[in-house]
Amino acid sequence: MRVYRWDLDKTYLLTDFDSWRGLVRTAMEPASAKRAVPGATALVRELGREAPGWRPRVHIVSGSPTQMRATLEEKLRLDGVRYDSLVLKDNMGNLKRGRLRAVRGQFGYKLPELVAGRVGLGAAVTESLFGDDAEIDAVVYSVYADAVAGRIGAVELSRLLEAGGAYSDDVVRTLAALRRVAIADAVERIFIRIDKGRPLADFRPLGSRVVPVRTWYAAALVLTGAGELPARALAPVLEGSGLGEAAALAELHDMLERGHAESAGLSRVVEALPAGADALLGRRWEYRAPAAPAGVDYLGILGRFRPRK
Repeated sequence: MRVYRWDLDKTYLLTDFDSWRGLVRTAMEPASAKRAVPGATALVRELGREAPGWRPRVHIVSGSPTQMRATLEEKLRLDGVRYDSLVLKDNMGNLKRGRLRAVRGQFGYKLPELVAGRVGLGAAVTESLFGDDAEIDAVVYSVYADAVAGRIGAVELSRLLEAGGAYSDDVVRTLAALRRVAIADAVERIFIRIDKGRPLADFRPLGSRVVPVRTWYAAALVLTGAGELPARALAPVLEGSGLGEAAALAELHDMLERGHAESAGLSRVVEALPAGADALLGRRWEYRAPAAPAGVDYLGILGRFRPRK
């Protein structure tokens, strides 16, 4: 079994929360008015598609408030997206309890939810995570991956949670959940959609496990090359992404050049790729297998990886 964990705002939905006007519009607009990131709907559908003996799970953890649940559930239903859980932030509860930094903070919210969501899954269950660069998804996902793999201990995790704005009860809850997790190197890839234009170099300290992409078609290419998506999945994701043939070929070149896509795997499905892909795949490309670097200074990275406005 595989698990796919998705963020919503700016990862699946084109959300404007950079201004008060955008926040109000986002909160008030109906499900039918909400727009998905190009290619996201098709990609989530393909990732969640069931087959005989195969049932992947799609879990969504979003910083959107619980008051938007009905609207968001309706949007996902309209899009034909199957998902197993939808976790939203209880901002009203946070305000009532005076937990002001929890309202805007994401690290101290998402990490506890991710660890809790891992409880009960066997060590053989692998994951891919999807986020964006508007917040700190790359960091929180990487810390989560290393925590469930046993590379980050309780003391370091506590320090990171505190530095990320988590309250003491959330720290206790996270450590308790981690003790119930089957330790495994479970997270294979972390896809980060570049929305704010954060430089690719910013992600390098997090290792080749983190894959920054400009379109979800690029992520589909990586997953197809790895044998995780069938060739037939590429066409709907490409169509949903709105890319022309030249742009699609440029995305393939980018993934190969940065070492994220396996040319051998994609060569087996070249008929599903844009014209000219065969010549591109015929070159010699160095593939960097997904991996986490040793000795990551997460406290330092967390200090630098603040949301960009």
